[in-house]
Amino acid sequence: MTAAKTQTDYAEYTDCTPLLDDRKELDRFYDEHGYLFLRGVLDRALVRTAAEQMLHGLVSLGAADPHATLDEFTIDSFEAVDEVAMHGHIKYDEFWNSAPTTRLFEQIFGEEVFVFRSTTIRYYPSQAGSEDPAFSYLTPLHQDGFYIGPNKDFRTVWVPLIGTTEGTGGVALADGSHRHGPRDHVVNDSFRRFGHPVRGIPPHSIGEDEPLLFSAMEPGDILVFHAHMCHKSIPNLATAPPLMRMSMDTRVQPAASHRGYNALTPWPESAKDPSKGIMSKITGTPTEIE
Repeated sequence: MTAAKTQTDYAEYTDCTPLLDDRKELDRFYDEHGYLFLRGVLDRALVRTAAEQMLHGLVSLGAADPHATLDEFTIDSFEAVDEVAMHGHIKYDEFWNSAPTTRLFEQIFGEEVFVFRSTTIRYYPSQAGSEDPAFSYLTPLHQDGFYIGPNKDFRTVWVPLIGTTEGTGGVALADGSHRHGPRDHVVNDSFRRFGHPVRGIPPHSIGEDEPLLFSAMEPGDILVFHAHMCHKSIPNLATAPPLMRMSMDTRVQPAASHRGYNALTPWPESAKDPSKGIMSKITGTPTEIE
């Protein structure tokens, strides 16, 4: 085992775009590494529209300057924004289920797919130089399959709405960690959602054969990974200028698979309910709903 890795330890994702037309090699890479990193495969106009919708929401809720542009704006705090209200501004279901995006998902899976009705939106300002930086809303090392079920054949899809850099951070993946199956998740008071401590994987349990990966991404890029992939947030510490990080993520599964609670329930209806879905795992509330 190895100690937690620092930001400078990250290796790069492997660009899998050349494998898209090779079913056998695409599946082989995914089975071995647990992720696919694809460059420029999404419709950039659709990505831009979603980014503009997110900015419009932040402006409407008083978090961003009305004259702000996507290329240069920031907000004071993620936690000060009404997250539920923000969901009313972004038409992400139209994005995920558009014809170009659906074709891409079907190419990745090799079959018809169902996109979860639950989407997470993220709009994180830089906290570089902050006297009291707060990263509790970020996620520790974890597996989405710990929180979401009952079937584990879904894949998480993470999309940047504006370009990410090493400074703005993003998602770090533990290469090949999905092959070891479910991990123990323990309460971590450093990370909290809606006032509850979030369960995560102890960093020392990530092995030397599971190197952490991270790459800068551009609008149009997409990251797809396994339900048992160990991953975590990298904080936004961008400087000169202190850029925002804006992204959204959902889960996609084969259309023929069972559809659990989180697959069928929009985020605003489920995320704050301590007895169902993801929140039941965060709070430790017993539940039969997944």
